[in-house]
Amino acid sequence: MTKFDLDRFGKVMSRLLVMCQRKINVIFITFLVIFLVFAMFTIPMFSGKTMDDIGYKSLVFDIVRLLRGFSPFVFFVLGTFFIQDLEGHQQRINELMLPATNLEKFVARVLLVAVIYPLAICASFIVADGLQQLISMIIAHGERMSMVVAYFDADTYVSADSPLWTKALSTLSNYSIAIYGGLLFRKLAWLKSIVVYFVVIILFLIGYFFLKLYLYEYTDYEVVLIGNPYASMISIGVSLLMFWSSYKIYTRLQVINNRWRNI
Repeated sequence: MTKFDLDRFGKVMSRLLVMCQRKINVIFITFLVIFLVFAMFTIPMFSGKTMDDIGYKSLVFDIVRLLRGFSPFVFFVLGTFFIQDLEGHQQRINELMLPATNLEKFVARVLLVAVIYPLAICASFIVADGLQQLISMIIAHGERMSMVVAYFDADTYVSADSPLWTKALSTLSNYSIAIYGGLLFRKLAWLKSIVVYFVVIILFLIGYFFLKLYLYEYTDYEVVLIGNPYASMISIGVSLLMFWSSYKIYTRLQVINNRWRNI
């Protein structure tokens, strides 16, 4: 049993969805409440007064921009939940004894944290958007605007400087780093991964600053930030490296963790 079998993978994925159904429901309900709370900040929802279309549209866009700003952080945290359900000895035994290849089990978990969990959040966003529009029409006498439409508005979500495919690559690299952190750190993986991530970014920026200062003072060279497609190639390289490293760690999971690795 060394080859990737789609039928067996489907069974592994189905089992994982059943095992994580409660967590999926918690994610859906939690974010449904969060999105509804943010939706209530639209003025017509509170006062029942009407406003001009431009003002109302600007208000909804401000709320959506705030939500969109937090989305990379939320998706990163979800990625660190990669093996959160394998904290107990029995859970790890069940995972190791599962009649499937390591690659099939690994890919199933990648899809869980990178596709299923975000889909639960998207579903809660759509439901919350429908509820806020319904309440808005009742209170504000028909005045409403879709937060979903505002989120994916072409003028704000996709631009020539930041096309959709670069956003997808950036999200993929963030997921790969988060999954690696979730495997590397067993306790409070999300917090430790975020701290390490920001420390690495800060050290990189400091190193970049001193390198640029050194080149400016002692040489005729200068540092120029690279753009597409080189930045995209770097994102792909980082993603592949992190996924490969995560897979290697996953294949070495033990029933009893080594205390020096159980950080």
